[in-house]
Amino acid sequence: MQDRHAAAGRAPRPATVPARARVRRSIASRIATGVVAGVASALLCVAAASAQSYPTRTVRIVVPFAPGGAVDFIGRLLAERLTATLGQQFIVENRPGGFGTIGSDLVAKAAPDGNTLLVQASVHVINAALLPKLPYDTWADFTHITRVSEGPTVLIVNNAIPAKDAREFAALIRKRPGLINTGTESIGSAGHLAMELFRNASGSRFEIINYKGAGPALIDIQGGHIAGMFGTMIATRPQILAGKVRALGVTAAKRSAALPDVPTMIEQGFPGFEMYSWHGVYGPANLPKDVVSTLTAALSKIMQGPEARERLSTQGFEPIVSTSQQFLEFQKKEFVLYERLIREGKIRIEQ
Repeated sequence: MQDRHAAAGRAPRPATVPARARVRRSIASRIATGVVAGVASALLCVAAASAQSYPTRTVRIVVPFAPGGAVDFIGRLLAERLTATLGQQFIVENRPGGFGTIGSDLVAKAAPDGNTLLVQASVHVINAALLPKLPYDTWADFTHITRVSEGPTVLIVNNAIPAKDAREFAALIRKRPGLINTGTESIGSAGHLAMELFRNASGSRFEIINYKGAGPALIDIQGGHIAGMFGTMIATRPQILAGKVRALGVTAAKRSAALPDVPTMIEQGFPGFEMYSWHGVYGPANLPKDVVSTLTAALSKIMQGPEARERLSTQGFEPIVSTSQQFLEFQKKEFVLYERLIREGKIRIEQ
C-alpha cells in the first residue's frame, strides 16, 4: 500500500515533537542533571565531614611513665590543648613500668582508630637498641605521627666539686681515675647516654651508677655520694636555681633559654656534643590518614602557639613541628647514635 503522502504527489513531512513534549523532556533533563550534581555534592560533603569528624569520643593519651616527669608534663600539656583545639576530651592515662615498654605495648595493640595515642620520649628508640626482647616492633607496630618537643640534658655536680666548668670536671676525673663516681636517673636514659658520650669525649674513666629515677640521684649528688650526672632540664633546673647543685654545661647546639648563663658542651671544647631528650606522639600501626592529618595539623597549631612555647620553655624544652615521615627519619638517625653509645659502653639490661 502506497504512502498516502506519496500518493498525493507530496514529499512526507518529518515527524515533529509537540512543543509541550519538548518542554517536558527539557525539564526532565535538567532535573536529572541537577540530581547527579546534587548527589556528587552530597558525597563530597559526606567525605569532608568524615575527615573532620575525628575525634567523636574521648581519646586517651597513654604516658608510659609515672606522673610528675617530663613525659607526663608533655602528655598533660598536649591533652589540655588538644581538647581545646579539637573540641573533644583528651585524657592522660599513666601506665608506668618496663622502661616505658608496658604503656607502649598497650598502644601498639590498640585498635587503629585514633582513640588511643602514645606520648613517648627518646627512650622509645633507645629501648630498641638496648632491650633484646621487646613485645612490639618499634618501627612497624606504630604510626609515627609527629615530634613535638626536645630539650638538652644538663651536666650538674655537687657544690663541693672544685670544677668551674665541664673541662675542669673532666680534668679532675682524669687525675683520679676510677675514684670519682657519677650517676644517671635511669639506665638507658638520655642522661645515661650523655654520660657515656662524656666519658668517650673526655677520655676519662669513672663509674656510672644507675638510679631508679631522678629524685634519688639528685639526693645522692647533694649528699656527696656521687659527683654529678646529666639530667633532664625539668628534673635539674629547680635544684640548680635553688643553689643545691651546680650546672656545668648543656648538651645542645646553643644555650638554653631556661639556663642562659650555662655554656654548651660544644663551647667548652667538646665538638659535636649534643644529646636531647625529645618527645613524640604515636598511634597504633595503620592509623587512618585523615586521623593522622587531623592530629598533625592540630599539634602543629598547638606547638606554634605562644602558650605551649612559654610553658615548654620554662622546663627547658623547645616546640618542634614535623611531618610523620620527618619524625620517622629523625628517629632512625637517633637510633644509630644510641646503638653506638650502648655498644661502646657495654650497657646491658637483664629482662
